[in-house]
Amino acid sequence: MSGSAVSPGPSAPGPRARAPSEPGVGAAIAVAVIILAIAVPVVYFGSMSPALPANDVPIQHIIVVMMENHPYDNLFGTYCLAVGPHCPDPANGIPSGTCVPYHPNFTAAGCIAPYALTNAQLVTTDPPHEWNASIGSIDGGKMDGFYVTEKSGVAPFGHYNGTTLPVYWDMAQEYGLGDHLYSSALSYSLPNHWYLLAGQAPPEAINTTVLLGGWTAKHDYLNHANATRTVQDLLNNSPSTTWAYYDGALGSYHAAISSPYASGAYSYWNPLAARAESYTSWYESHFVARSQFFTDASDGRLPDVSWVIPDASFSDHPPANLSDGESFVASIVDAVAASTEWSSTAIFLTWDDFGGFYDHVAPPRIDPLGLSFRVPLIVISPFTPAGLVVHSEMYFESLLRFIEWRFNLGCLTVRDCGAPLPLAYFDFGMPPRSPLFFPTTAAAATYPDPGYVTGGATPGILANPDFAINPARWDTGPPPANATVDDLD
Repeated sequence: MSGSAVSPGPSAPGPRARAPSEPGVGAAIAVAVIILAIAVPVVYFGSMSPALPANDVPIQHIIVVMMENHPYDNLFGTYCLAVGPHCPDPANGIPSGTCVPYHPNFTAAGCIAPYALTNAQLVTTDPPHEWNASIGSIDGGKMDGFYVTEKSGVAPFGHYNGTTLPVYWDMAQEYGLGDHLYSSALSYSLPNHWYLLAGQAPPEAINTTVLLGGWTAKHDYLNHANATRTVQDLLNNSPSTTWAYYDGALGSYHAAISSPYASGAYSYWNPLAARAESYTSWYESHFVARSQFFTDASDGRLPDVSWVIPDASFSDHPPANLSDGESFVASIVDAVAASTEWSSTAIFLTWDDFGGFYDHVAPPRIDPLGLSFRVPLIVISPFTPAGLVVHSEMYFESLLRFIEWRFNLGCLTVRDCGAPLPLAYFDFGMPPRSPLFFPTTAAAATYPDPGYVTGGATPGILANPDFAINPARWDTGPPPANATVDDLD
């Protein structure tokens, strides 16, 4: 493995200890170990035993970027619907002639045809997307309950295209796009981020109203969060695997558990912040500012495993301008492309939940909590062929399983232990591709990317240098103390 700015740390001997600087942690939170057993048959999509040994995979660095609140059809519903000059593989987007009933039980009232949005700014709405909204929109697999359930008019039926999202579409075109990755939990951001890191979630995380219920609900959530094993436990027991969660330093646990909901220990996008062990000397050095990612990439010191978390202002969370999210993601990709570690790195880009927007594919059910709606997955690596579309059914635990498998970490739950690996996104028999650079200003991008039009003989558009000069522009601090669920879920 190459060097890293973040060391793996020693394995924790015996019971987890509290941070030396936080003598009151034990008194503040009593950790109750609670085991939840659900007798539900689990259906797996793929084999747990790939023919390729993990040690033979030329990927030394795995980077996961999880953006916010968009299903597949909302971002890629009209991408490569048929084979063409820029589409060697067709994708499963919105079928021609689709018209979704205003009310599933009164079809005579008419229907709404999905329509193209005219710019990257989703202006006014953040549709509901918790448990009830998910179940109501799916409507038993008919995918026709959106208008009634979301109570947002026709807003859930708008979608983007190559004109409004040229950077994301160029990335899909130049590398690999998955059209059957499913978010893990039939709910909002917090449980889906848990599943990405743990293959499970505390029960209080499934419904936002619980976390808004005062100290008792928070206490229960923290107890269950502390009793939930996560990938950081597996990583901590690995003597050589390095990792970092690029979001921000955690501070003290006492301050974190005293924070308002959706921040501190209750962060919807960093479940590990709820766990007391994250604040101990074994773990705290792994939680660093997102701007540190760009320094580590430039210095050739990327950890083996990275999660890079956006700020709310450039997370793609409605009503944010998606051009800002594209700029953030392009900056990550360009930093890796310019790094000496490009030839051994894989970037997984996805979105955490459906955000209340329309998708036409009914998600499979593997247990009472999931799966949930399709979300896009873009895989960027030197071993991913251009124009690839992967139809294999996977879910967030597939990304977790890839990390576990690649670094021989073991696994955590039936979800991640049995998750299909995303090996279809790679051709390890091909020579590594030269890196491409994407514009970090969406206005400078066009779809299709000129590099692809010329058959890949020339590199893509050179990156806007603004980010390389000032990476701290992405460190805008924690969510505001008065943030609401609609701001951050």
